[in-house]
Amino acid sequence: MHGARGLTLIELLVAIAIFGVLSGVAYRALTVVLESRGRIEQETRKWRDIALFFTRLEQDLAASVPRPIRDANDSLSPALVGNATPGSASDAAVVLTRTGFAADPGAIDPPRRIGYRLRGDVVELLYWTGLDRGSRSEPNVIAVLRGVSAMDLRYLDRRGQWHLAWPPAGATNAQTEIPAGIEIGVTLVSGERITRLVPTTVRSAL
Repeated sequence: MHGARGLTLIELLVAIAIFGVLSGVAYRALTVVLESRGRIEQETRKWRDIALFFTRLEQDLAASVPRPIRDANDSLSPALVGNATPGSASDAAVVLTRTGFAADPGAIDPPRRIGYRLRGDVVELLYWTGLDRGSRSEPNVIAVLRGVSAMDLRYLDRRGQWHLAWPPAGATNAQTEIPAGIEIGVTLVSGERITRLVPTTVRSAL
């Protein structure tokens, strides 16, 4: 009985070459799967953050109230101010008075003055501890959405006319008038454009 024949050098080299090719294909396939999963997770986080941002913004705009404030110069500032072209990075695109955030159902929380602005590629929420401002009253700032290249708003009055700034020129109740609806458009750095129309609720002044 003859002994088992071993692999020749050529057969061994062929086997190694085949194993190398299969390993390369498997590694490439695994890399593609991991990269795809990473992109999917990144996209999921992006759209989740966008959904949370619009939910928060819509709640704030829908809760606006016709309550003007005293600014740092002791003059009245309208209940809702929409700047078509903010003058500086510190100016908000929209500033408004909204109902308070009551922690308990039976609690009464005072109204808040809040605003939104785009600074760089980050949308920031501004909020003040009180309504009427002193000379040194500075807002607290929270980053609420990143990766934004442009944000614009326009305002629908009770007659169905659109305006790029608020209050509109010639408004009879400029200090207290709240738009019937506000359209928010956000353009992402990645190129997508998202637009929402938020109806407001007419509330009594506080």
